[in-house]
Amino acid sequence: MLARVSKVNRHILSRRQRAILNLFAEGYKNKEIADELCISEQTVREDQANLMSKLNAANISSVIHYALVKGLISAYDVLERRFSKRKSEVNRIRIADNR
Repeated sequence: MLARVSKVNRHILSRRQRAILNLFAEGYKNKEIADELCISEQTVREDQANLMSKLNAANISSVIHYALVKGLISAYDVLERRFSKRKSEVNRIRIADNR
């Protein structure tokens, strides 16, 4: 018999914390997240600390692992977003090179 996975309240995280969590999962660094969300690096660090506190995790890798296991984020969605962004960046570079 399969064990049932408990449902996690997705509202435990703010909208910005969910955005930051997704960007961390995609491999972004603090500076890149700050630039992407138009916030300061200090705000990213504070939200990272709040994420770790809310999810009782020692580091951001543990936060990402917890979020994946509990269904707060999807590995497929994270990879799809990351690679679609890279593909669009590569296409933008190709277009610029052809001018």
